Amino acid sequence: MEKEKTNVKDEILLHLEKEERNMAWLARKTGIPYGSLYSILVHRIMVLSDAHLEKINQAMETDFIND
Repeated sequence: MEKEKTNVKDEILLHLEKEERNMAWLARKTGIPYGSLYSILVHRIMVLSDAHLEKINQAMETDFIND
């Protein structure tokens, strides 16, 4: 049985939940519009750019890498 690979978007959402933060907080900290974050992380209709990921990592003090 193959273990399912986690996606960086899933990891970001799990980290937010663990830290008891929401996407509105992340939007404020990164300057990325809430709607864009929602489209990237939840609906998955937008690509997570390296520039956005860098802002997310800075805001959350993480070191996620893009898939």
